[in-house]
Amino acid sequence: MKSILISMLALALLALFIPCSFAGTDEEIQALKQQVQQLMQRIEKLESEQLQAKNETAKTKEELAKIKETGPAGAAPKVDLSNALSNLKIKGRLATGYYKSGSAGSFSSGSFEMPDAKLQFSFQPDEVNTVVMRFKLDNGVTGISTTNPLLDYFYLQSTDFIPSLKDTPFSLSSRLGRFKLGFGEETWSNNIVDGVLPSTSAANATVNDEGLELAGKIKLDKAGLKPLGWVTSISDGNTTAGSDSGNGKAFMGKLYYAPIEPLYLSASYYDSGRLKSSDSELSIAGLKTRPTGATDWQRNIWEFDTRYDFKKGKKPLDPLAYSDSKAIVRLSYGGFHDITSTAGAVERAGDFAFIEGMYNLTKKVYAAGRYSYVNLEDEVTAGLNSVTANKYDRYSLGMGYRWSDNTLLKLGYDWNRETGPSTQEASNDQLTAIMTTQF
Repeated sequence: MKSILISMLALALLALFIPCSFAGTDEEIQALKQQVQQLMQRIEKLESEQLQAKNETAKTKEELAKIKETGPAGAAPKVDLSNALSNLKIKGRLATGYYKSGSAGSFSSGSFEMPDAKLQFSFQPDEVNTVVMRFKLDNGVTGISTTNPLLDYFYLQSTDFIPSLKDTPFSLSSRLGRFKLGFGEETWSNNIVDGVLPSTSAANATVNDEGLELAGKIKLDKAGLKPLGWVTSISDGNTTAGSDSGNGKAFMGKLYYAPIEPLYLSASYYDSGRLKSSDSELSIAGLKTRPTGATDWQRNIWEFDTRYDFKKGKKPLDPLAYSDSKAIVRLSYGGFHDITSTAGAVERAGDFAFIEGMYNLTKKVYAAGRYSYVNLEDEVTAGLNSVTANKYDRYSLGMGYRWSDNTLLKLGYDWNRETGPSTQEASNDQLTAIMTTQF
């Protein structure tokens, strides 16, 4: 019995001991869990404080850099090379080569020339405005004068400067200063770099002037039509550098439209205003001077143009020489009237036109041709392309080789014919072999 009692007591003590041990173990685990949870919370807090400190440090550095660049709040921005050059763009073009003309031409003995060299700087101080300066460096900057300035472009261009128009069918941009007016189809390709031939049309109606230009497009998509483009300008009109000498203002207006993708149409009109005894900024076949004996005159000129691209490529309309369309045909027809109120002075009037074609034989090689003329009415004669004549015709053939995306080799030949009262045809046909490049 004693043994049984001792065994029962031992079992009872064992039963009491085991639950107590397990209970103590659970309490320790709970305590450890609480300590771990507290440590995790502490770690998260430290990480959050560290991230916040890093953000504040980065913000402080950014503010210091901004203050260093623009100055304290309310102060004028600091302009130095680091931020000015980031808004400066440079581009240019160059043409150089060999010319050989007939005995009455400018290059009767043959000559190496650099007839076109331009360097343009554009600075954009903000998202709307751009200042453009272009320097004329033709033939090594020789013969520069007040009528042939070194700085041929200098203007401020503003794009979408009226924010309220952004959600409307109308867009608006402007130019203020000295720039090329967008008159006619040949305007943007009447140089031997952008044109397919190393010569211009016989008339080459072109104008650079000081003034204000407004341009834009009117969206007609709600009517199922392509946008209608327009350009208008007011300028000095005469060749007096930097001043209009109290003369009337010139007006230029242009509309252009593409009814279908390969077809482009445009119509232009220009009125020089009263020029008095000054020359006109808009020249026709190099003719800028007033009619003989006139002491007060003005020039009116109009032009209609069309262009059609066969298998139109992806590149823009201009420059023409770099087009990837399979073939291009351009037509232009215009007329002008030089009006004078001076008694005894004979007014001038006439018409001009050209038809031009370009065909890409391969991606590298193209062939091109053009016929153009300028004609004075009533057998009046004047200096047309430095030759006294009543009518001046030019037949041009040529080809180009695209050496690279930006460099071309061009070969061209011009047959020039002059007619009119007491006019003898000049020996002024010309062969041209040049290299052109743009950057």
